[in-house]
Amino acid sequence: MAKVKGTTASGYKFSVDAEVFKDWRFLKAIRKANTDGEEAFEASLDMVAILFNDQKEEERFYDHLAGQNGGRVPVDVVGKEVGEIMKIIQEKSKEAKN
Repeated sequence: MAKVKGTTASGYKFSVDAEVFKDWRFLKAIRKANTDGEEAFEASLDMVAILFNDQKEEERFYDHLAGQNGGRVPVDVVGKEVGEIMKIIQEKSKEAKN
């Protein structure tokens, strides 16, 4: 399992499996997360859990966001950070292939 390491603009340092985009459950969660309603929220929760694939790492992520946002973990900030992590994974995966 190849890991991609990176740091988001907010300073969150992560290490996640580079193969996450090949996980059917992850792709399915992304698709559902881009819909409306309760199913989208549940899919977003699944997407974050699959992305980190480690409860402690997921909690460290939330703790970082809470520290940046007055003790709260705003939904829009989670989405922004997850999007940034996914972009970094894609960029680093492309670099590794070249």
